[in-house]
Formats: sequence, C-alpha cells, structure tokens
Amino acid sequence: MSKLSLPNKTFLEAVLGMGGGYVLDFSNASFANFFGDLNVDIYNEQKYPGFGDSKANRMRALWKGGSDAEVSSSLAALADYIEAKKAAPDSSAFCGEDITDDQLAKIRKIAEELGGAAQTATATAIDKTPASFTTEATVTNNKIQIEIHEDIYNHIGRYLATGDHFHAVEESYKLVRGKLREITGKERATDAFAAANIEKLFGHQPANDAEKDFFEGVKFLNMAIQFLRNEKAHTPATPLEPNLAIHYISLASLAYDLITRYVSEETIKEIEDLVLAKRHSYRSHTAFYREFDGGKWLRGLQLPDNMASSAVRKVLKNKWLDEADFTRSYDHSNIVLMRLELVVDELAETDLDQLLDLPTQDSYGNDQSAGMLSFLEFVQQQHPDILSQKAKDWIAKKRLE
Repeated sequence: MSKLSLPNKTFLEAVLGMGGGYVLDFSNASFANFFGDLNVDIYNEQKYPGFGDSKANRMRALWKGGSDAEVSSSLAALADYIEAKKAAPDSSAFCGEDITDDQLAKIRKIAEELGGAAQTATATAIDKTPASFTTEATVTNNKIQIEIHEDIYNHIGRYLATGDHFHAVEESYKLVRGKLREITGKERATDAFAAANIEKLFGHQPANDAEKDFFEGVKFLNMAIQFLRNEKAHTPATPLEPNLAIHYISLASLAYDLITRYVSEETIKEIEDLVLAKRHSYRSHTAFYREFDGGKWLRGLQLPDNMASSAVRKVLKNKWLDEADFTRSYDHSNIVLMRLELVVDELAETDLDQLLDLPTQDSYGNDQSAGMLSFLEFVQQQHPDILSQKAKDWIAKKRLE
C-alpha cells in the first residue's frame, strides 16, 4: 500500500480532472498502454482491487493498493505527459492545458517523496538507514549521503524508483549536456567552455589565477560528463551496479550545480518587473489582497522557462531574502512576499524565521508588514513541513486578533 497522503490525493484528483471518472484526456486503451509502459497493469482488479473500472477509479485503486515505487513512477510519468502535451502545437485542445508550472512541480515533488522509500534499496550501498535527501552531506565511515540536485533527481527519479540505473545515469548526463546547450548554444563541453561563453556560464571573466583554475576545473568536469556519456550512449543498456551508478549521478549533480549558479541580471530584472507589473495591475488594495490570499495571483502567470530550475529559484530566494524590507510601505512589503511565493519550493524553516525577525515599523512607527499572514498561510498550504514553531505561533496569534 502506498503512503500517498489524503491531501496529496485530493490535490491530484483536482489537477488530473478525475471528478467525472476521467483522467486527463486518456481513453481506456491509451490509459492501459500508458501504465503498461511503466509495467503497471492498471486494470488488474486482483492486484489493485476495489473502487470500479473507470479510469479515475483505477487510478484510485493504484494509489491504495500499489507500492510507493509504482505510484511514484506513474506520477513522474504523468508529469512528463502533461508537460509534453502542453508543449505540443495543439495544446489548446488538451484538457489539462491550464495546469500550471507550480502544479506540475508539486506532482513531481509528490512523486519524489514517494520514491524515497524505493530509494532506500537503491542506496543500500551508500547507507543502511532510510534514504532522505537533505540540504547537507553526511559521512559515516566510508558511506556518504548527499543531496542530488533537484533538477537532476526530478528527471531521473522514475528510473531510480524502478532500479533502472543505466538509464538513470544516461539521463542525468543528458540533462547536464542539455543545460550547457541552453546556456551557451553548445552541447559539447569542449565547445561550450570557449572563452566567448565564460560570462554566460559564470557571469564574468576570471578575476585572478585561482578563479581561472576553478573555471578550468568546471570545464574539465563537464568534459568528463561528455566523454562518459558518449560511452553510455554507444553501449547497449545493461544492468549497472547501484553504488557505481550513484557515483556517476553525483558527478552529474556536481557538474550541473556548478554551471547553474549564475543568474543574469537581465533574467532577475525580467522576473522582478513581472512581479511589479502584476502588483500594480490591481485597482485597489482590496482587489490585490483578494487575489493574494491562497496564491490566486499566481494563476496564469507566465514566468521565464528557467524558473523551472531549482538552481535559479535558490539564487533568487537568497537575493530576495537578503533584500527583504518591511519598513518602507505596504506596496513594497507586498512585492517582497510575492517574490518569495515564486520560490516557495526553496524556502526553509530558517528563512521564515528570518522574515519574522525583520523590523516592520517605518520611521513614523507605522507597521508596514501587510500580507504576511496570507503569505504564511500560503506556505502552510503548499509546504506545511517547513513551518517552524515560531511561524505557527505567529499565525495563531494573528488569527485571534
């Protein structure tokens, strides 16, 4: 039985349009084929009993009777399916066309969380304890547990969940090469790290010999990915020992992290201007707060493609937290909180505590922290696990006022 929670089931039912017995735009045949490709016999009543034979009911039966690995891989595959459908030329005909990037990210996050149980078996060679991806590395004797870059993990999680280590490695390397192409226009590291592309990758030319050596090191790391991936691409898919696979994937994660830390000033300005324009589009404070409540203002917001990368979101989160000021005006406080809602997936308990510790009175003694309650309620709705006790107490106190 999977550990899919009731709140997550409720969210998934709404996003996948399961109210009328359907699931997205699948027919019975395409639904069976989709799950068949994942080695899931979705219409097997003995394995997934109860509920009924509509597509929605079959999905509910899988959620109840299936393993965490089966549910995780199917949700990850559904997210890929939705993304592909939305990108198709005739996407307006797709019934899930209005599914937002945030909702897609949440589907992937649910899949990732469920995949954690399956990851325990995969990570046996690394650690005997249940695998959990934290924000820091831990070392016990010669066993290391590290956090794989979110973009990498979201892309390969479904392969790891099913023990397909060969394709997990191949796809992780493919993602690194794809990111190089996105940034520089060149997929091969030997071409991507040409002198003309250094500023695209790092934001500036090396300031000294030590930085030059670092840039060269990142170049050779990505060249290793290039040549190792060539070997995988020209080798038939064969079983790959899990411990070796994790080492390969860790290499990809490091390479990817080091080429995605720079976010251009143009990108930052584009996103900040978008938020500013959205805030000023409301004719009154009442109209704004009505939309700010529950994050409704985010619906239909068209963000730059690179906002899908957790690396970009983390850079923006750190910048916006450092610049957060609740002493200027209601409008400015609103904009601070709107920005942070764009990167809510990257926030942590300490970030929320940092916000609550900031001064909120202007030079005249007036409180300018408007919108904080709605913001914290939005965080609680999206990620209840990151609310610190201080944040919970603050919310409870404000609700009583």
